[in-house]
Amino acid sequence: MDEKTKMQKVVDVMKEKGSTDEQVSQFLTELTKSAFARIYTAGMASFTEEDMQAIEACPDQESANEKIKMLYNLRTGRSAAEETQKFLDDFAIGFLAEYEKEKAQAGSLSETG
Repeated sequence: MDEKTKMQKVVDVMKEKGSTDEQVSQFLTELTKSAFARIYTAGMASFTEEDMQAIEACPDQESANEKIKMLYNLRTGRSAAEETQKFLDDFAIGFLAEYEKEKAQAGSLSETG
């Protein structure tokens, strides 16, 4: 089945409403950061002192992010990638539902006008 992803539908709506490629890209970057921050926060509750030291010992942010993902999976039994995808899907579902509601309201207003 060649169905668009939920996030692709969100991007299509944003472009339909006049967002530029740069605005869409910035929005997706911020949304991904939010998803990662949620995972990081949830992981922090599960991480040991040794885990924190291992994260801090990473030479750069990218390797620290990878360490966080690995430790998150180890400590919570859940995949950081799956949790991120769920966050993005949940966001997209809410966004698209709100968009459909707006369209329905706009349609009913134009019919009465």
